[in-house]
Amino acid sequence: YTRLMHIIFQKPSKRKLITGLFSKIESRFDSKKLESAIQEVITSHGANPTDLFNDQVDRGCQVFVCSIAHEMKEILRLRSYSIPDNQEIPVTIVEAACATSAATSFLDPVCIGARKSADGALGANNPVNEVEGEASDTWCRETGDLKPLVKCFISIGTGNPGKKAMEDNMLKFVSKTLPELATQTEQTERKFIAKWRQHYDEKRYFRFNIDQGLQNVGLAEYQEQGLIKAATERYLNHQALKFQVRDCIQNL
Repeated sequence: YTRLMHIIFQKPSKRKLITGLFSKIESRFDSKKLESAIQEVITSHGANPTDLFNDQVDRGCQVFVCSIAHEMKEILRLRSYSIPDNQEIPVTIVEAACATSAATSFLDPVCIGARKSADGALGANNPVNEVEGEASDTWCRETGDLKPLVKCFISIGTGNPGKKAMEDNMLKFVSKTLPELATQTEQTERKFIAKWRQHYDEKRYFRFNIDQGLQNVGLAEYQEQGLIKAATERYLNHQALKFQVRDCIQNL
């Protein structure tokens, strides 16, 4: 992200933006730049951009990303591995990366076959529940009793968004309040900790998330890279956080 964000977000798309309440959503940035940047990263690591995300090779680390299907407004899990009896969506590495990165209003949806897909933030901006479901499908398909099998659960956020009042203006309510409600992460976190309270109490569940400094930094604001680094360093240097990192390392 640090290396690519200025390439992707430096210049808004030349397409005319339509901002009326009943207008079609137009992306602000060129999606081809995102695709090209992802292809470059993949190639630099010795892979081919046309390689399948799930190439049927068994690896030690299983990876999945979340995207949202336009047609049914449901979360899709795009996997680098197979789960018996689960419908698999064949995608390339590039398609999976673009699909999970295609933030609505920032970038165009991605076409995977005949389907349209956008980033999973509108349904799984904090994907802990998706991780829980995926782990259950992988390790305890018959019982779904996952907790006894989990030694350590780690959740990493992108910064606490802070608390904001609901907008009274209709346009601002639609453009600001609704997306904030749809992409909330901290409420998901509170509910998840309540459900996994024993793991949290026994220092087997960890949530790392910068608490202050990034409330007003948007996805496309690459100019704020210095602030992002400063807030991250401040967070990591807090003594309480150092103890949490130590406990997490010892658990792993």
